[in-house]
This record gives sequence, C-alpha cells and structure tokens, in this order.
Amino acid sequence: MEPQTQLAGVSRHLGDLGTAERASRSALEHAAPFAGPGGLARLHLQLVETLADSGKLDEAADHALEAAHWADEAGEGAGNGAYARHRLGGFLLQLGRADEAAAVLESVLPDLTEQDHGDGMIVQTLWWLGDCCTALGEPREAAEHWLKAADIARGWPEQRDHAMLANLAGQALFRAQLNPQAELAYQRAGDLWRDLGDIHALVRTLRVRAWIAAREGQAGIGAARELMAAAATECESALAASADAGASAALRAELADTYRQTGDLIASSCDGEPGADDTDGSARTAYEEAVALVLRAVAAFEEAGEQFTDLRTGAQLMASWLHASLGDAPAAVSLARGVLATYEGSGEGAADETAQSRCAEARAVLAEVAEG
Repeated sequence: MEPQTQLAGVSRHLGDLGTAERASRSALEHAAPFAGPGGLARLHLQLVETLADSGKLDEAADHALEAAHWADEAGEGAGNGAYARHRLGGFLLQLGRADEAAAVLESVLPDLTEQDHGDGMIVQTLWWLGDCCTALGEPREAAEHWLKAADIARGWPEQRDHAMLANLAGQALFRAQLNPQAELAYQRAGDLWRDLGDIHALVRTLRVRAWIAAREGQAGIGAARELMAAAATECESALAASADAGASAALRAELADTYRQTGDLIASSCDGEPGADDTDGSARTAYEEAVALVLRAVAAFEEAGEQFTDLRTGAQLMASWLHASLGDAPAAVSLARGVLATYEGSGEGAADETAQSRCAEARAVLAEVAEG
C-alpha cells in the first residue's frame, strides 16, 4: 500500500494524473480489508485530489463523502472530516447542486479554525457559501458570507482576494436593493482596486456607485454624474499613461462604456420623455445630452477596434432609440441601418446570437420610426 501511495503523490506532483489515479485506486483497494478508519479517510482523500485535478467531480464528490464518513469513524471529524466536507461542498457547487452544497458547507463551517485548517480554508468555504446563496436567489445572505470572508482576507499581504470579495458583496447588496450597504462595499472594493492598480475594476465600481446614487432615496443624479465623471477621468488618465496598444484599446473601450452608461443614466433619470407632456423642456434637454454622450461612446468603441464591435452596435442602437424619442427620424434610421450593415455585410447575422439580437432590435427601431 505504501509504495502505491507514494507513487500516487509523486505522479500527481509531476502532472501524471493517469498514473496518480491508478496508484490511488490500487492503494485504496489493497488497504480496504485491513486499514483503520483514519487510514481509509486519508486514502479516499488522496483519490479525491487526483480525481478533482482530472475534472472527475462526480466521483470526487463520492470519495469526499466516503472520506468524511471514515474520518468521523476515526474521531477525526474536526480534522480530515472537516476538510473532506469542505471539498465535498465545493464539488457539489461546481456540479450545480447549490442547495446540497450550502447544507454541507454550513455544517462544516463551525469545525474550521485558523489554527487547525488555516484562514484560507475558512475564506474559501465562506466564498463558496456566497456562491451557493447567489445560485439560490439569496443575495443578502451571499453578501453576509462574502463580507465575513473579506474581513479575514483584509489581513493578508496580497489584497486581490479582499478586493474580489468586497466587490462580490457589493454586487449582492445591489441586487438585494440594500443601497447604503452596497455603496460602502463598492467604495471599499474601489479603494482596493486602486491600490492594486486595476483601473478597469476601479472604473466599474465607480459606475455602479453612480447607479446606486441615482436610485430613489439615495444621493441623487448630481452625485451620480460626479461618479460617472470620476470614472471617465480614471480612464483618461490611464490612457494618457499607457504605452501598450492592447491595453490602450481596452481602456478606450472602458471609457466608451462610461460615456454610454452616463448617457443611459441621464436619460433614465428623467421623469418623462420628450414630447407634449415635457412642458418645461427638461426631458428634451436631458435626452439631447444623453444622445451626445452615447454617440461619443460609439466613436470611442470604433476607435478601440473591431473586437468591440458588439459593444459599439449596442451603443448605436441606444443612440438610435434616443434620436427616435427626440423626433429625429433620419438620425435614428441611419444608426439602425448602420447596425444592420455591420452584421449583414459580414455574413455573421445568421450565426451569431448577439448579431441576431442586434439586427432584430435595429429592425424594431426602423418599424417604430415608420409607424411614428
């Protein structure tokens, strides 16, 4: 048994997963008649790791369950048993069985201690629990788990996990309509992304914070505009400092999306639309400002390159609808036809789902304008 166990460990280390799996199975088979519960738990766990590396998650989950059983039998439920259940919960989550995964992970969490298991395992368990709650439609609970994990990761030398967890908590709180808490989580994440030098992530937190500010009962459209302007400034500063063509293209696309979202924010924050009911002209003024921003987005996406074509056409369609609302039929029609020409001219319209969606929306704009 011992030679097979050693062979499994060495083979896995060298990336020879086939040999590692065969050796692990052989060790388990030969040990089964006489090994004690603790030994069986360890052998099942060795096979679990190899199966997981090979992507055989169903079988890995089965052996993790066996390992947990034998660890409990050996009185090692808080040691190898906790690790086995931790792994089992992760496998169940990856297999799409979020409700079962949540039950397993909730049960193992009290057994995990920093001294015995390390804070990394605790953070991973909480992270997975957040993923489970998200899959189960429980954003508030997801945020609670992610914030607990973030508080642990706050003390780590490398802060990327801390930033990711704060960002995830912000997303969950945003979905749960817990606006002040979402703002705080996104502000925390943004500060971390800034320190880490991730401009794209920082800009996205600023934009979401703008949308939070524009929600009813929050800071208001003025604060939202300031946050969008801050996002644009971050993009512009990073662009000015960038010497890499690929990085510059991505930053230009991020700036374009900031223009697009600012236009969307301004238009959607109006009490109404341009027309007879717009007695003071405020809706028309807002829509005109919005369409100018969205057209800037179109131009910036185009400058960023062909890889951002789908984002560009999405902005074109937004501008087209805004022009239609403003009564500028020629501009609306021109933009919609431009979208059709982009996809139908490339031959992608019949095969690509995004292309099909964009073309369908462009035709809807044309139909709306024709009826108007």
